[in-house]
Amino acid sequence: MRYPPELTGRVGFKNFTWTTEAIADWENVWNALWACGIKWEWQNSDRYVRRCGEIFDCFAVHNDAVKLDMAIPLPGIHTIEELNEWLLGTPIDDYKASEATNLIRKWIEAYV
Repeated sequence: MRYPPELTGRVGFKNFTWTTEAIADWENVWNALWACGIKWEWQNSDRYVRRCGEIFDCFAVHNDAVKLDMAIPLPGIHTIEELNEWLLGTPIDDYKASEATNLIRKWIEAYV
């Protein structure tokens, strides 16, 4: 039986897992972020995906930036939240920024 936090004094946390659905929706978010001029500064061991038909090929990069052509980064939750905060505070008066912010908000509600 699961007790509410107010009775146990404990707060639950869990790890985030990139599912196929989360990746598919993130692809739309990433495209909107890219349209706003955001680029990803890759580092070794970052996780990426590339669409292969209906599935995604997941991989990490180590000293091989050539692999990143048409790849989508899979950032951590904290980075996604930072992107959202940055967009909210950026003086971009463009529908692209509003679209990206809305997509991030919906993505966070659905998967985090």
